[in-house]
Amino acid sequence: MKKAFTLVEVIILLVIFVMVALLVIPLSIDDTIQARNIAKWKQVHTDFIEIPTSIKTFSNSSINIQDFVTALVKVHPLNKVVSYKIKYMNGDTPRDIHAFSEIYTTDSNATLAFKWYKAPQIEPHTNKQILGILMYDVNGKTGPNVWGKDIFGMNIYQDKLEPLGTSVSNDEIEFDCSRQGTGMYCSTYYLNGGSF
Repeated sequence: MKKAFTLVEVIILLVIFVMVALLVIPLSIDDTIQARNIAKWKQVHTDFIEIPTSIKTFSNSSINIQDFVTALVKVHPLNKVVSYKIKYMNGDTPRDIHAFSEIYTTDSNATLAFKWYKAPQIEPHTNKQILGILMYDVNGKTGPNVWGKDIFGMNIYQDKLEPLGTSVSNDEIEFDCSRQGTGMYCSTYYLNGGSF
Protein backbone atom coordinates (compact mmCIF):
# COMPACT_ATOMS: atom_id res chain seq x y z
CA MET A 1 0.00 0.00 0.00
CA LYS A 2 1.38 3.43 -1.02
CA LYS A 3 1.73 5.96 1.70
CA ALA A 4 1.39 9.69 0.84
CA PHE A 5 3.30 12.52 2.46
CA THR A 6 1.56 14.19 5.34
CA LEU A 7 1.00 17.92 5.34
CA VAL A 8 3.62 18.34 8.08
CA GLU A 9 6.24 16.49 6.00
CA VAL A 10 5.50 18.65 2.96
CA ILE A 11 5.79 21.85 5.02
CA ILE A 12 9.11 20.69 6.52
CA LEU A 13 10.49 19.99 3.03
CA LEU A 14 9.35 23.40 1.79
CA VAL A 15 10.98 25.14 4.75
CA ILE A 16 14.25 23.29 4.07
CA PHE A 17 14.16 24.25 0.36
CA VAL A 18 13.47 27.91 1.19
CA MET A 19 16.31 28.01 3.75
CA VAL A 20 18.78 26.52 1.27
CA ALA A 21 17.64 28.99 -1.40
CA LEU A 22 18.07 31.90 1.02
CA LEU A 23 21.64 30.79 1.68
CA VAL A 24 22.64 30.09 -1.94
CA ILE A 25 21.01 32.98 -3.82
CA PRO A 26 22.91 35.85 -2.09
CA LEU A 27 26.24 34.08 -2.72
CA SER A 28 25.36 33.69 -6.37
CA ILE A 29 24.36 37.36 -6.65
CA ASP A 30 27.59 38.49 -4.90
CA ASP A 31 29.65 36.37 -7.32
CA THR A 32 27.83 37.90 -10.29
CA ILE A 33 28.39 41.45 -9.00
CA GLN A 34 32.07 40.74 -8.30
CA ALA A 35 32.55 39.26 -11.77
CA ARG A 36 30.95 42.37 -13.31
CA ASN A 37 33.18 44.67 -11.22
CA ILE A 38 36.30 42.77 -12.29
CA ALA A 39 35.26 42.96 -15.95
CA LYS A 40 34.79 46.73 -15.59
CA TRP A 41 38.22 47.03 -13.94
CA LYS A 42 39.86 45.13 -16.80
CA GLN A 43 38.29 47.56 -19.30
CA VAL A 44 39.31 50.60 -17.26
CA HIS A 45 42.86 49.23 -17.00
CA THR A 46 42.98 48.96 -20.79
CA ASP A 47 41.74 52.55 -21.12
CA PHE A 48 44.30 53.90 -18.66
CA ILE A 49 47.24 52.21 -20.37
CA GLU A 50 46.90 54.86 -23.11
CA ILE A 51 47.44 57.79 -20.73
CA PRO A 52 51.28 57.75 -20.63
CA THR A 53 51.40 57.72 -24.44
CA SER A 54 49.19 60.78 -24.65
CA ILE A 55 51.29 62.56 -21.99
CA LYS A 56 54.48 61.95 -23.96
CA THR A 57 53.00 63.54 -27.08
CA PHE A 58 52.86 66.99 -25.52
CA SER A 59 55.47 66.84 -22.78
CA ASN A 60 59.11 66.18 -23.50
CA SER A 61 60.24 66.81 -19.93
CA SER A 62 59.16 64.97 -16.81
CA ILE A 63 55.39 64.86 -16.37
CA ASN A 64 53.66 66.94 -13.76
CA ILE A 65 50.18 66.96 -12.28
CA GLN A 66 48.80 69.28 -14.98
CA ASP A 67 50.05 67.02 -17.79
CA PHE A 68 48.60 64.01 -16.05
CA VAL A 69 45.15 65.57 -15.47
CA THR A 70 44.99 66.84 -19.06
CA ALA A 71 45.69 63.34 -20.38
CA LEU A 72 43.40 61.71 -17.79
CA VAL A 73 40.29 63.73 -18.67
CA LYS A 74 40.67 62.73 -22.33
CA VAL A 75 40.14 59.11 -21.25
CA HIS A 76 37.75 59.68 -18.32
CA PRO A 77 36.14 63.12 -18.10
CA LEU A 78 35.82 64.23 -14.48
CA ASN A 79 32.61 65.72 -13.10
CA LYS A 80 31.62 66.85 -9.61
CA VAL A 81 33.46 66.03 -6.40
CA VAL A 82 31.74 63.51 -4.10
CA SER A 83 32.51 62.18 -0.66
CA TYR A 84 31.93 58.71 0.76
CA LYS A 85 33.61 56.13 2.98
CA ILE A 86 36.09 53.66 1.53
CA LYS A 87 37.34 50.55 3.34
CA TYR A 88 40.10 48.00 2.92
CA MET A 89 39.11 44.33 2.61
CA ASN A 90 40.14 43.75 6.22
CA GLY A 91 37.67 46.44 7.35
CA ASP A 92 40.22 49.16 8.17
CA THR A 93 39.85 52.71 6.85
CA PRO A 94 42.56 53.94 4.46
CA ARG A 95 44.84 56.67 5.79
CA ASP A 96 47.76 58.74 4.58
CA ILE A 97 48.64 58.13 0.93
CA HIS A 98 45.60 55.91 0.37
CA ALA A 99 43.09 58.50 1.60
CA PHE A 100 41.85 60.89 -1.08
CA SER A 101 40.49 64.36 -0.35
CA GLU A 102 38.81 64.81 -3.75
CA ILE A 103 36.92 61.99 -5.43
CA TYR A 104 35.39 62.80 -8.82
CA THR A 105 32.48 61.19 -10.61
CA THR A 106 33.00 60.16 -14.22
CA ASP A 107 30.63 60.03 -17.18
CA SER A 108 30.23 56.29 -16.59
CA ASN A 109 29.00 56.82 -12.98
CA ALA A 110 32.27 55.51 -11.60
CA THR A 111 34.42 57.54 -9.23
CA LEU A 112 38.06 58.38 -9.61
CA ALA A 113 40.65 60.00 -7.38
CA PHE A 114 44.36 60.62 -7.68
CA LYS A 115 47.09 61.95 -5.49
CA TRP A 116 50.34 63.47 -6.70
CA TYR A 117 53.15 63.03 -4.18
CA LYS A 118 55.10 66.11 -3.10
CA ALA A 119 58.28 64.09 -3.54
CA PRO A 120 58.37 60.86 -5.56
CA GLN A 121 58.03 57.70 -3.48
CA ILE A 122 60.65 55.02 -4.05
CA GLU A 123 59.13 51.62 -4.71
CA PRO A 124 60.90 49.16 -2.38
CA HIS A 125 60.96 46.20 -4.76
CA THR A 126 62.20 48.00 -7.88
CA ASN A 127 63.60 51.35 -6.70
CA LYS A 128 61.45 53.07 -9.35
CA GLN A 129 60.01 56.49 -8.57
CA ILE A 130 56.26 56.61 -8.05
CA LEU A 131 54.90 60.08 -8.81
CA GLY A 132 51.39 59.45 -7.55
CA ILE A 133 48.53 57.03 -7.06
CA LEU A 134 45.18 56.67 -8.78
CA MET A 135 42.02 55.08 -7.34
CA TYR A 136 39.08 53.95 -9.46
CA ASP A 137 35.74 52.77 -8.04
CA VAL A 138 34.05 50.94 -10.93
CA ASN A 139 30.50 51.42 -9.62
CA GLY A 140 30.90 54.81 -7.93
CA LYS A 141 29.25 55.52 -4.62
CA THR A 142 27.22 52.31 -4.86
CA GLY A 143 28.56 49.76 -2.36
CA PRO A 144 30.50 47.90 -1.25
CA ASN A 145 33.18 50.66 -1.68
CA VAL A 146 35.96 48.28 -0.68
CA TRP A 147 39.45 48.01 -2.17
CA GLY A 148 39.59 44.80 -4.20
CA LYS A 149 35.80 44.47 -4.44
CA ASP A 150 34.85 47.50 -6.52
CA ILE A 151 37.84 49.81 -5.94
CA PHE A 152 41.10 49.30 -7.79
CA GLY A 153 44.20 51.42 -8.26
CA MET A 154 47.35 52.21 -10.16
CA ASN A 155 50.73 53.73 -9.41
CA ILE A 156 51.65 56.70 -11.57
CA TYR A 157 55.21 56.50 -12.91
CA GLN A 158 57.07 58.86 -15.22
CA ASP A 159 56.36 56.76 -18.29
CA LYS A 160 53.42 54.52 -17.40
CA LEU A 161 50.59 53.56 -15.09
CA GLU A 162 50.74 50.16 -13.42
CA PRO A 163 48.16 48.37 -11.27
CA LEU A 164 48.98 48.31 -7.57
CA GLY A 165 50.91 45.14 -6.72
CA THR A 166 52.60 44.67 -10.10
CA SER A 167 56.08 44.59 -8.60
CA VAL A 168 55.44 42.34 -5.58
CA SER A 169 55.47 38.55 -5.31
CA ASN A 170 52.45 36.40 -6.12
CA ASP A 171 52.28 35.32 -2.46
CA GLU A 172 52.05 38.95 -1.32
CA ILE A 173 49.40 39.69 -3.95
CA GLU A 174 47.32 36.67 -2.92
CA PHE A 175 47.54 37.52 0.78
CA ASP A 176 46.64 41.16 0.20
CA CYS A 177 43.66 40.12 -1.93
CA SER A 178 42.14 38.20 1.00
CA ARG A 179 40.02 39.19 3.98
CA GLN A 180 43.19 39.76 6.04
CA GLY A 181 44.73 42.12 3.48
CA THR A 182 43.93 45.60 2.24
CA GLY A 183 42.66 44.48 -1.17
CA MET A 184 44.83 47.00 -2.99
CA TYR A 185 46.85 44.34 -4.80
CA CYS A 186 43.62 42.84 -6.16
CA SER A 187 44.18 45.43 -8.89
CA THR A 188 46.92 43.13 -10.22
CA TYR A 189 45.52 39.84 -8.90
CA TYR A 190 42.39 39.93 -11.08
CA LEU A 191 44.27 41.17 -14.15
CA ASN A 192 46.54 38.13 -13.77
CA GLY A 193 43.54 35.79 -13.79
CA GLY A 194 43.06 35.37 -10.03
CA SER A 195 39.66 34.18 -8.86
CA PHE A 196 37.49 35.66 -6.15
